[in-house]
Amino acid sequence: MTFQFESISDFFNMGGYAFFVWASFICTFLCMAGVLIQSLVVGKKIKQGVQKEKVRAERIMAARAQRKLKQQAKRNAQDPNNIDNSEVFDEPKT
Repeated sequence: MTFQFESISDFFNMGGYAFFVWASFICTFLCMAGVLIQSLVVGKKIKQGVQKEKVRAERIMAARAQRKLKQQAKRNAQDPNNIDNSEVFDEPKT
């Protein structure tokens, strides 16, 4: 196996093109780090948004259930002989 460079300093010098070679490596890694950081930040914001929507949906469902219970109680108070058929299940036919 043969190496292109005779010493480590020749490797870092890159045949006289070190500035351009290493600048391109630095730019590439900075861009990759920027994309990684942006992805992590956006992912965190999306997860927070989903969690907020989940909590909001649970609050809405609880409020709807509470309102339904109040409406049923109000109807039962107005007409005590009213039978709520929503909880009656049909017996299976044999």
